[in-house]
This record gives sequence, structure tokens and C-alpha cells, in this order.
Amino acid sequence: MGRIRIVFMSIVYRSPNTNDEFEKYFKFRWEILRKPLGLALGSEQDRFDTTAFHIAAFKNQNIIGVGRIQIENDKTSRIRYMAVDEKFRMQGVGSCMLNELEAISYNHSIQICWLYARDKAVKFYLKNNYEVNGIADSELEIPHQRMQKTLSPSLAL
Repeated sequence: MGRIRIVFMSIVYRSPNTNDEFEKYFKFRWEILRKPLGLALGSEQDRFDTTAFHIAAFKNQNIIGVGRIQIENDKTSRIRYMAVDEKFRMQGVGSCMLNELEAISYNHSIQICWLYARDKAVKFYLKNNYEVNGIADSELEIPHQRMQKTLSPSLAL
């Protein structure tokens, strides 16, 4: 949906542009987030994918990270489906994608971003200035925390 193209450490951060890129994007989402839970291919998509903003991290034409943000009616935005290839974790890839998603939100006059973080991802979001504000009611059978962040004007693109 967006035309973001940020290059950092020879990694390009942008929305998938073609049907082939979106197919690889969704396959990556399933491989990292759903397949390990025994969920079927297709469970990585939902009805908001057509209206949400997507970001992918590309290294040498390969997707190494994905994320999505959807603008909600109550003037908040929700981040979902954040995932980074294990080989590229702890290198800033997730934080770069998160910053891009937050900037999209802010540029749509949204000041509150929220998400459900798997327990093992809470530390990542805390490091990126999110606060825990409750236990999440996730459709997945693994523990999640509800987290949110008030966005700053410094995020504007």
C-alpha cells in the first residue's frame, strides 16, 4: 500500500509491491508465526490484510522480516504479524520495521499504537518504548500481553 523505501545495512524496508512479493510475504509470516504452532497455511492472513499497511525487510531480494499496521475506527492503530528471520534478530531489523509502521500511523494522525505481544517478544517492545497494559485475549493458545505506545511527532516521514 505504501511506497516506503528505506535502506539500512543493505536491507531495504518497504511494502511488497507485486503479487509474487506478497505471496512470499505471507509465506514468510506463516513459516515464522503460524507453522511452529501447527496452524494451517492460510491462518497467517485475515480480513484486514487488504486495507492494512505492510512492511517487509528485503536482503538480496529475500524477505527477512515482516509486519503490518491497520488503522482502526477509534483513531488507534494495531500492529500485527511482526516477525524477523532468526538469523537477523538482535540486529535492528525489527526495530526498523516497527519505526516505519509507527511513522505510517503517525502520518495518518494516529497517536496510539497497540499490539498483542507474545511473551517472548515483550522485551523487544519494551525496548521500543511500548508499555504493557494488560493481558491479551489472543485467538492463539499462547500467552500474550497487550501493549501500547503514544507516538511522537518525531516519527513523521
